[in-house]
Amino acid sequence: MASRTAILVLRFLSLILLAASLAIIAADKLTISFDPLRNITFKDVHAYRYLLAAAVIGCTYTLLHLPFAVAGVARGNKPAATAALVVVLVDVAFAMTLATGAPRGSASPTTRSATSTSFFDLAYVSSGLMLAAAACTALMIMISVYSLVKSSSV
Repeated sequence: MASRTAILVLRFLSLILLAASLAIIAADKLTISFDPLRNITFKDVHAYRYLLAAAVIGCTYTLLHLPFAVAGVARGNKPAATAALVVVLVDVAFAMTLATGAPRGSASPTTRSATSTSFFDLAYVSSGLMLAAAACTALMIMISVYSLVKSSSV
């Protein structure tokens, strides 16, 4: 029971981190004041598009899985071993998506001016939050696998 509660807390924490990462990268904007005034957003940097897509996928998956996790903890019944294994495998795929999305946010052009540092710094913060969400997901996987192995060996 304690492991499922810990996994539920980690899912909530992962959702909060992903939502913060999504909000930061979506709101990140740089205005360049040349002849035509131009705003640069995540849409102009391919790596930041990938970061945003990974955050959207992560939030969607977590929001879809959260009601089932809450219901399982509230009822107190143990899931079947096959269902638990499928959840672990999907969590692994989700963690890989987050783990590949986080470094993409730190991939910025090599030429940076003093005016553009805040644009890239916010992208670094967003990718750091996504990396923390990936770490939460990895911890969820470890707890799930440990409890799955422990319950099958008894």
